[in-house]
Amino acid sequence: MQGCRRASVRMRVLLRRTFRKVVAHFEHIKLPVLLLLMMLAPFVTEGWLSYDMQSFFYALSLTIKSVLVFLLPFVVFSFVAVSFIRLGGSAWLFAVLLAGMVFLSNITAIFTGYAIGRLVVPMIAMPVSLDGFDGNGLGAMWVFELMPLCSNMTALLLGVVAGILVNALKKQPLRDGFCRLADAAGWGLVHGFVPLLPFFILGFAFKLHADGILSQALLSFGPLLALVILVQICYLFGYFLLAAKFSVQRLLRYVGNILPVWLTGLGTLSSAAAMPVLIDGTGKNLGNHAMARTIVPMTINIHTIGSAICMTILALMILNTFNQPLPSLPAFAVFAFFFALTKFSVAAVPGGVVLVVGPILQSLLGFSDEMLGLITALYMIFDPFGTATNVSGNGAFAIVFDRLCHSLGLANINDTESGEFNRSSH
Repeated sequence: MQGCRRASVRMRVLLRRTFRKVVAHFEHIKLPVLLLLMMLAPFVTEGWLSYDMQSFFYALSLTIKSVLVFLLPFVVFSFVAVSFIRLGGSAWLFAVLLAGMVFLSNITAIFTGYAIGRLVVPMIAMPVSLDGFDGNGLGAMWVFELMPLCSNMTALLLGVVAGILVNALKKQPLRDGFCRLADAAGWGLVHGFVPLLPFFILGFAFKLHADGILSQALLSFGPLLALVILVQICYLFGYFLLAAKFSVQRLLRYVGNILPVWLTGLGTLSSAAAMPVLIDGTGKNLGNHAMARTIVPMTINIHTIGSAICMTILALMILNTFNQPLPSLPAFAVFAFFFALTKFSVAAVPGGVVLVVGPILQSLLGFSDEMLGLITALYMIFDPFGTATNVSGNGAFAIVFDRLCHSLGLANINDTESGEFNRSSH
């Protein structure tokens, strides 16, 4: 009897060690690769995975989406409020100018993606053909819905108002409370939604495959990836050329100092990991490390030109793939405005852009749940290049913004307030 117990204990220890090794192995697999595998799973499992199992995973995806949509207004509110609280230090003019320039830079990248995507996407992303599809696609095993208390746009505007009021009241406990709220929301996304992201994608992949759409959509994957990377790199060089005042010599120096940042973002998929390298490279380009330490932490998560370009082109590609008309310029302008505004609420987690932009895609561009699942997967697969462009673009932005501050006589704000800004940005 005692021998059986010892054998049982040894077996449990062995299973725990094996499980830890498996988990440690999977932790080294990049999330985009894992999501790509989820997109290919319907093809691999075709013929032996039952309809009920596919229906289960589809229902699970819809449930995850419903919970996320319910919680997202709280996340958006807390992130926007804290973003404006951190921007609204004693150097308020500097902060307002910074927020305005970030918004302008982001929305310019969004419209660039729209202009190029509207021209090129119809050439490389053919609308799906449903010939032979009998209309009996995959159904959900169950339906679970939570109605959000308010829309994300309302939460966003409330967050702006709350951030302004907290700055006006100048109550440190109130500031700390909002920061703790944002930290809790970010922790929930990192430890709650991100681990479930593969399952979120898997269910929609089964649905799209059953509807005869997935294989045709993936045929555009290669050309679309090449298009997005090409546009991001060209836009980045154009940004640095503008920052260099069209001086080739200065451009080469700027790019040389920022190239390690691009490689760090590409390899780590993390703006936080790239930030020390970005501060160092930006400080060299500016000749002012204090300014770099001020601007970079404040813009690292809200100035994201790479994701602006990528998300816009992907959205147009998916609309075209699903036989939906591409938005007119006035209709897209409304979307672009709210897209640029939501960037102040983007969580610093994988796929954070998709989380906050998803409801806007559905409400303003007519995305279905399946379209949202597809753009989430594709965006995450493209994310390494988007992150690299995001962090590198912050280096170009810092140069342009520093020059603007000097022209307006605000350079001294940076020198005298850099300590406060650095404290408030962490």
